[in-house]
Amino acid sequence: MRLLPLICIPFLFTLSAQAETVVQQARTYGNTLNELVGRFPNQFVPRERESRKLSAISELLVLHELKMRGEGLPSNLAVAFSSNYTAVISALVEDRIPEEYGRALLSFHRELLSKVYIKARNSQLDQNFSEAAIDSLSFYQGELDANAISLWDVPDSLRTPVINGYQVWVDELLSFGCDCGRLTPGNVSRLRLLADKLERFEGYYKVDGVMNTHEREQLHGRFLDVTKEMLEELGG
Repeated sequence: MRLLPLICIPFLFTLSAQAETVVQQARTYGNTLNELVGRFPNQFVPRERESRKLSAISELLVLHELKMRGEGLPSNLAVAFSSNYTAVISALVEDRIPEEYGRALLSFHRELLSKVYIKARNSQLDQNFSEAAIDSLSFYQGELDANAISLWDVPDSLRTPVINGYQVWVDELLSFGCDCGRLTPGNVSRLRLLADKLERFEGYYKVDGVMNTHEREQLHGRFLDVTKEMLEELGG
């Protein structure tokens, strides 16, 4: 997973008391999506218009994450979705699962959540359907636990939480890209190309199972270049 120090967007927004309760109950990994990128030093200082666009996008990601965590659903469903979302993102950031596997799990999460929201909007969310949805989430969390390696088995020399966090942020941004009303198909296509480039760089430096200090610095140099391009694309 990957990310960058360039975000100078105001990432902290006040969440509703109900949403905070659900998120706090289920979160085991302390970062929200925007916090994954909000802790890094500024490298790209946008103009006023770019700042407005980036800030609006970050707010949309807050709303996206609340939905991914089951905002508005009965508490048992919201806690189950929030717990699953946290588990997948944590495993990605911690280098315990491959990116493609993590994306597949998040895709399942979105598909199931969409079905639950449709039922809820149509007042058809009965106990049987809710229990089936929770059982499905439990099954895939069990699959995640079975397939993820232990954090203790990930060498510190290969862990890249900064880059991984940025990659999660970008992937989630792209997952709702055109639907958010701020990204055109062209934006989505170019951002995906840049995200793929960053992933290739990471794979190149980690392929031999060892990454020394010089290689880590080289990887972050490429990371900063790519993320600067991404932010310019978002703010353009």
